[in-house]
Amino acid sequence: MAELTGNAATRLGGRFVALGALVMALAVIFSAAGHHLVASRVSAEDLHIYDIANRFQIYHGLGLLFIGVLIRQYGKRRLLYAAGGLMTLGTLLFCGGLYLLTLTGDVSWAFFAPVGGITLVLSWLSLALSMWRASAT
Repeated sequence: MAELTGNAATRLGGRFVALGALVMALAVIFSAAGHHLVASRVSAEDLHIYDIANRFQIYHGLGLLFIGVLIRQYGKRRLLYAAGGLMTLGTLLFCGGLYLLTLTGDVSWAFFAPVGGITLVLSWLSLALSMWRASAT
């Protein structure tokens, strides 16, 4: 398994930590916007969908922070790096699709949620496999 250690792993891990922190900051902004601006303009069901997107954004922002720390600890393993990339993409697709569905009312945005959800599952499985392999060495 390809591995990158030292300064390169530290930089890459730091980038995932920074990305996770950005995702978390945006989640706080979207949460505040949802309750102060969106709640009065959408149905209770749509607000529930918005809240699901926000909750998943928080979970996966924390996941990105965690992946960054693991990269700094274990070096850049391909599966660990893939987990971070998939988690970033999945968060964008899943949460973005649900946010846009809620805000626009256009149901075509709903297509992105299951694609993003599958991508998120793949990210967690990549993380699990990466750590399984790391524990075997």
